[in-house]
Amino acid sequence: MIDNASPPGRHRTHRSGVRNALVIGTVGILGAAFAVALSAPASAASTLGASAAEKGRYFGAAVAANHLGESSYTTVLDREFNSVTPENEMKWDTVESSRGSFNFGPADQIVNRAQSKGMKVRGHTLVWHSQLPGWVSGLSSAGDVRTAMNNHINGVMAHYKGKIHSWDVVNEAFEDGGSGARRNSVFQQRLGNGFIEEAFRTARAADPDAKLCYNDYNTDDANAAKTRAVYNMVQDFKTRGVPIDCVGFQSHFNGQSPVPGNYQQNLAQFAALGVDVQITELDIEGSGTAQANSYRSVVNACLAVSRCTGITVWGIPDNYSWRSSGTPLLFDSNYNKKPAYDAVLTALGGSGTTVPTPTPTTPGNCSAGYVGLTFDDGPNPSNTNTLLNTLTSNGVRATLFNIGQNAQNNASLVRAQQNAGMWIGNHSWTHPHLTQMSSSQIQSELQQTQQAIQQITGTAPKLFRPPYGETNSTLKSIEQQLGLTEIIWDVDSQDWNGASTAQIVQAAGTLQNGQIILMHDNYSTTIAAIPQIVANLKSRNLCAGMISPSTGRAVAPTDGTNPTPTPTITPPPGGGNCTATISQGQQWSDRFNLSITVSGTNSWIVTVTVQSPQKTIATWNGTPSWDSTGNVMTMRPNGNGNTFGMTIQHNGNWTWPSVSCRVG
Repeated sequence: MIDNASPPGRHRTHRSGVRNALVIGTVGILGAAFAVALSAPASAASTLGASAAEKGRYFGAAVAANHLGESSYTTVLDREFNSVTPENEMKWDTVESSRGSFNFGPADQIVNRAQSKGMKVRGHTLVWHSQLPGWVSGLSSAGDVRTAMNNHINGVMAHYKGKIHSWDVVNEAFEDGGSGARRNSVFQQRLGNGFIEEAFRTARAADPDAKLCYNDYNTDDANAAKTRAVYNMVQDFKTRGVPIDCVGFQSHFNGQSPVPGNYQQNLAQFAALGVDVQITELDIEGSGTAQANSYRSVVNACLAVSRCTGITVWGIPDNYSWRSSGTPLLFDSNYNKKPAYDAVLTALGGSGTTVPTPTPTTPGNCSAGYVGLTFDDGPNPSNTNTLLNTLTSNGVRATLFNIGQNAQNNASLVRAQQNAGMWIGNHSWTHPHLTQMSSSQIQSELQQTQQAIQQITGTAPKLFRPPYGETNSTLKSIEQQLGLTEIIWDVDSQDWNGASTAQIVQAAGTLQNGQIILMHDNYSTTIAAIPQIVANLKSRNLCAGMISPSTGRAVAPTDGTNPTPTPTITPPPGGGNCTATISQGQQWSDRFNLSITVSGTNSWIVTVTVQSPQKTIATWNGTPSWDSTGNVMTMRPNGNGNTFGMTIQHNGNWTWPSVSCRVG
């Protein structure tokens, strides 16, 4: 939170076509039955948290412990949000005002309540120049400051180990203005630039499962000096293996500091480094349509970047805001929803009323078909990770034609390609002119590559791209022997010939349904073009798809990465008539959504069992509880109807969970 702006007393701070549905239920008390049917998508969620969860994200609020006794406050908190951040209760002057003496009482109120409601908790903040007790500011030696900092991190994180989703490990360590310098804090003065790295390493050891974030304000403009300084630090950390998982953008906006035009680009450029991005303290001064439009643009930016995992607004009603005179929040002082609230809910895909959604005959966002994005000549240590991060952060998959010797020498990068959900093809062993080689030489080039990739991934490629696009009957015969489909291209990006980013984007703009574009792994201009290519495809209702081994054309993905139902039907306990229907929702490279609709009763209990190593990471429109393993969830109604949803982190297992339903 921006300290110098604080008033007195302010304490700072997939697309899918026809969707499969698995119907599981009871017939009287005699047993269970299932059927595969077509199902309409679930009705739009009616709250911020539920709508965000359907998009695979959280929507949270900063919470103050001293307001938890107010019924209006907690009613809106419980109804609208699925994540909380303690506003001041975890800051150093509250938690450790005296050296070595910890007071967790106020923060425990928030954390315990959030856990009882199934909400995520963001920890804010461990190391910050402000709201420090005097004893810290007065430490004069590097050894003393280091010991105090590490003891504080260890003490606080040990207390909340396993309870915090993300920690703001270091907050606001860079100066404002054009210098990009580090802030002159007691930590910077005594420990130098290395204190941030040390804090992150200490935090990782203290709680290996928590996400570790750097958090700051005025880092929303992609080109600002402060933004560039933070970007360079995160890039350096990722290069050297310093444990950083996320970057927080506070995002405090007003008329003098509006939402930048490159805000989405900024989120995407950080995500491309291989970190999650989170909007951590959002508030926007103003009112009416102008404020609503600004909130909408922020939410849309987050939704456009797949590694933007959530949004937190810095408070609930306007009168409790740290800058209340600017009325910057989503609820007015009487907890009425403002136009900004409606804009956010709509942007998240929610609806204030439950409106049945008809089953689409074709998914609207892919109604014009599919195209194949292909990248040749990888993997390369200097570029492949950046390529993968850019593709995943923009929510697309591509076909990567690997050179065999590159794959053999960079096995970890091939695995990274596979883990990112990309399709991997054969591009020969050494990238020679195959049409000038003998049959045996061609055989060796292709077969070595097949073997190398299969050894690394467990699967032999089905697609082959001849180097330089050169082919003849001998090559085609060998391809056929090896079970390979030859893939040329319809559109050449000319990136290999020095094409600029704009020219690459222009070339991709000519793609039509089923067509394939040639690009390469090793050009920064190509990587820079990806966000614009994706945006252009979306504007034309085209989607990035897989290349069919049978036709050699781009088609909708059918490679088994979509979750598929494998029911295990057992008679549920209890009696009565009750049916639960599972419908597929959105999916990403690491997780997927499911909706479960219950019919036959309004008083139901549904048991959902995920398959190890899957984890349920979010739910909406129900009250969940879990067994000790975390694999078996029991869901009950919470007043939001008879459809609830969940997000499952698949961890390599795309199997749908087993479900049983009984009357409560």
